[in-house]
Amino acid sequence: MEWKIDDIRKEVLSHSSRYKVVVAGRRFGKTYMAILWLLSKELQSNERRWIIFPTYRQAKMVAWSLLKNTFAGKQVRINETELSITLPNNARIELKGADKEDSIRGVSVSKVVLDEYAYMKPNVWGEIVQPMLAETSGEALFIGTPTGIQNHFYDLYVKGQAEGDYKSWQFTTLDGGFISKEEIESAKKNLDKRTFRQEYQASFESAANKCAYNFNRDIHCKVIDKSPRMFWGVDFGVASYMTAILMCENTRGEVYVFDEIGLQNSNTFELAKLMHTKGRGLPVYPDPAGKARHSSSTKSDHRILQEAGFTVISKKSNPTQKDRLNSLNRMLEDANGKHRLFINPKCKNTIRDLELTTLENGHIMKTETLSHYLDGLMYPLEYRYGFKGQASVIQW
Repeated sequence: MEWKIDDIRKEVLSHSSRYKVVVAGRRFGKTYMAILWLLSKELQSNERRWIIFPTYRQAKMVAWSLLKNTFAGKQVRINETELSITLPNNARIELKGADKEDSIRGVSVSKVVLDEYAYMKPNVWGEIVQPMLAETSGEALFIGTPTGIQNHFYDLYVKGQAEGDYKSWQFTTLDGGFISKEEIESAKKNLDKRTFRQEYQASFESAANKCAYNFNRDIHCKVIDKSPRMFWGVDFGVASYMTAILMCENTRGEVYVFDEIGLQNSNTFELAKLMHTKGRGLPVYPDPAGKARHSSSTKSDHRILQEAGFTVISKKSNPTQKDRLNSLNRMLEDANGKHRLFINPKCKNTIRDLELTTLENGHIMKTETLSHYLDGLMYPLEYRYGFKGQASVIQW
């Protein structure tokens, strides 16, 4: 298999630094780059070279087929179970997952790639991988997309900007040559500014750990005309706090939150009664987990709402927090600076959640009262305005 190597990749491959750090946008061709670097020098007898991903499953899904195709038609032994390729001189190329730390300890390797290093534990490099390179005076390539400045990947990038063993580069998605300008412009319409800069321009962004980092009270809190196209967002509150957010969409594609309900130590029957008084028979976008979960009843939360006269609309599985937060922040302000989500100032609890809910280690910080209104808001936003996935209207 022959690959064309452009100038920016040649620069990385030919640089004399022992540890290379490549920060790149989505679809830049990071795995392609990783394999190019790994095979850029002839493999010696009994040598071992690795690509490590955050998880073993990710290694198999992302890189295994590409690696096998690289050696198509060659006299090599392929081990599907171990994700390894052995050459006639007994040199081995292997894929590993950092989620199983014990499986990557104590082996001597000469070259190693840490792919999507930002999503690995900080100790994987210093405590586990770096000592494996000591015996061979081996080299490492760190490659991935940024996840913010409070991250060990950012620390290595900064280290690589100074002279020494580390050297770092930063490339956008467009630099990779695999994605057209038209595709990138299309993606720009589906992302908020911060996420677009991070995912496609490989920018290290700081959002002070706020979930709704694009929320601005001066911009988003105002009274506007209601539209007849109304719907509910519902969070059933596993921790005994249930919320319902009443909103509508106007002809400009803007969403307006104009009422909210919060019930503590209650159940879905009581929530449905209150929802009737404010918006009877409307579509409801609830937490997908409510299809199976029960609130003080033999009936599921979804079925209780359906029997109360609401049309329950939900994806088959819960969208990731990242997808929900991206949909929320894109509606608050997309990459083109357009605002499409507004909150009535009387919805004080929703506003409080938007201002105060934060992330810790990439997960929404939940308390007894904080984040439930935010969840109720995000379920319909992700379903209606997020990236389209498999979904269904629940019927009983």
